Amino acid sequence: MELHLASMENVSCWAFRKVCEGATDSYNGMLSMDYLIRRTKAWKEVDTYEIKGHRQWLQVAMVKEKECIEFLGRLKRELESEEDKNFLYGIQINAACPSPEVIKLGQGSALVKRPTKVASLIQELLKQDIYKVGIKLRLGLNEDEVKQKKILSTLEQLEKIKNPNFTNVTIHFKHAREPSYTPYDYSLLNEICKFKLPLIINGGIKNYGDFQRIIKNIPVKKNIKGYMVARGALENPDCFKDFRRGDGKILAKRSFEEISQEYKKNCEEHMPKSIYLTKTKKYCSWFPADLEIPETPNDEGKKSFY
Repeated sequence: MELHLASMENVSCWAFRKVCEGATDSYNGMLSMDYLIRRTKAWKEVDTYEIKGHRQWLQVAMVKEKECIEFLGRLKRELESEEDKNFLYGIQINAACPSPEVIKLGQGSALVKRPTKVASLIQELLKQDIYKVGIKLRLGLNEDEVKQKKILSTLEQLEKIKNPNFTNVTIHFKHAREPSYTPYDYSLLNEICKFKLPLIINGGIKNYGDFQRIIKNIPVKKNIKGYMVARGALENPDCFKDFRRGDGKILAKRSFEEISQEYKKNCEEHMPKSIYLTKTKKYCSWFPADLEIPETPNDEGKKSFY
């Protein structure tokens, strides 16, 4: 069973990803493909240093096929020039972001209703054989798209892609207009699981019991490769060790103090921007009290996608 640590904006730096032991896959915070092509400083946030046991993914927002070749060429050059970062496993298209600014550009959740476009973007990224390719989707842009089952048309197109390097279709079971406190909607899961696609499910899973409850009444489960966790990891980075019990594996747990000090050590090894530290401190009770957050100039302290 695959256990994916979700991409979380201004949290998912290398120091945080590395402290989440037991995850099989992890993602950096979403970056704009256009931003990566145009801005050299964008590559400072591609922090794919080695994490034993993790397959690391670079998550990108995009909508233009013509950018892919230039992006892939630059990605290869950047990682070859910084060998200590050359531990990238795959590239994931973010077609799930609910940000109005991203949607306005036709990216993120705006892509769910464009099955031909989505398949075309993936095919462009598959014009290389170094990195795996995946996509993260929501159920739709709004309630109407969910009722119309727009996502099923997109999955039909994705099912036609036979390239073995296409290994990951992650679905966040909400639409883009829903606030964080609303329940997740798994009513389409049975239909989604009928597609011959490598599925990762995401939403409201904080323990192995949650996962079992969600898939309990799904007759065809063979296409579910695993699930993705976000909030559970913020609360306790050792949550993945609980999840591994579903694989029959029991991993030694750490105290919050041990996790705190490991995170601090990771930051000292590869210090993230201060905004990552600030946001992690806000959401994580285990954040080290003795970790000083450095001041950062305004032009470097915020994550700029566009």
